[in-house]
Parts: sequence; structure tokens; C-alpha cells
Amino acid sequence: MTEPDCGLRERKKRETRLAIHRAALDLVEEAGFDAVTTDQIAARAGVSPRTLFNYFPTKESAVLGATPADLDEMRALLDARPASEPILQSIRAIVEARLSPTTYDPQLRAQRRRVILNEPSLGPALVGNNIRAENVLTELVADRLGLDPRESVRPRVTVASALAAVRACIEHQHSGGSGTVEEAVDEAFLLLEHGFA
Repeated sequence: MTEPDCGLRERKKRETRLAIHRAALDLVEEAGFDAVTTDQIAARAGVSPRTLFNYFPTKESAVLGATPADLDEMRALLDARPASEPILQSIRAIVEARLSPTTYDPQLRAQRRRVILNEPSLGPALVGNNIRAENVLTELVADRLGLDPRESVRPRVTVASALAAVRACIEHQHSGGSGTVEEAVDEAFLLLEHGFA
């Protein structure tokens, strides 16, 4: 497969994934999580149920927009960073890539937040997704630092702090905070790098 073909294929996959995620959010916001089926989500997105499950293993993951591909993307982004780079800078680069205008849609994130807040049954899936992401990043950071994550708490504390900071920045925006998400993330990572004293 040629480079342009590969790029087109990846773009189509991203578009299909986004269409399924949007359809799931729209339907759940309209009718409630329990009333929506995966067949309805697939129909709204214009795909087959089989295609839906190729992208999202469960109805919950379609609503949250969480896929195993997200974890693979995080691996690839960290692998692309210089090995000598301080680890917080590497994590910050991953965050910035995921918050870039091409991947971060404030309206979509606001809708997802509304749906999650109104559907407590999504809580366990959200927590599980966050734990999986944190575990993958912890392993990657431990490997980068040359540490055994069972012996040293540093990789997990580094990742947990960074992810909590990003969530705080996004919540700051949703709560009417000033500035942009990117500016808030810049400030948050400066606090992580230099301390809160």
C-alpha cells in the first residue's frame, strides 16, 4: 500500500470511528443510555453492527469514544519522543498532540461530559478506561526511565499526576475558566515540573 493510500485509509478509519462515537452520544443524549442499542448506533452512523464492533468493543466504549487504538497511539507518540527528553516533557507532548485542533473538538468533549454526568451507569466504564490508559502509560514511562514499576512508585505517580492535571485543565475550561486548554496545560505542567511551593 502506498503512503497516500495508507493516509487515506487512516483518515477514513478516524472518520468512521468519529461518526460512530457522535451517533452514540446523540442517541444517548436523546433517549438515555439504557434505551439505546448498538444496532441503533450503527444505523445512525451509517455502518453495519459488525463495523461498529470493529471500532468499539462495547456500547459504553462507543459512547465514551474509547478504543484500544487510543492506547496504541499513546505508545507511538511516546516512542517518537527523544529518549533523552525529560519524561514530563514527553508526556506533555503526548497531551498536546491529543489536544491539537485536529484531534480535540471542544463541542464533542462538552457533549461527552454532559452525557457522562447524566448517565451514572457509564461511571464504571469511564473508570476502567482511565485505569487502562494510566497502566499503559505507566509501563511506557517505567521503561523509558529504566525502572521496574513494581519496585518504584515514580512512574505511576508521574503518570497519575500528569493525567490528573490534564483532567483539571479540561474541567477548568468546562467550568468557564479563562484562557485556552493549551494555556492551562502549559501552566499545569510548569507546576508539575517546578512544584507548588
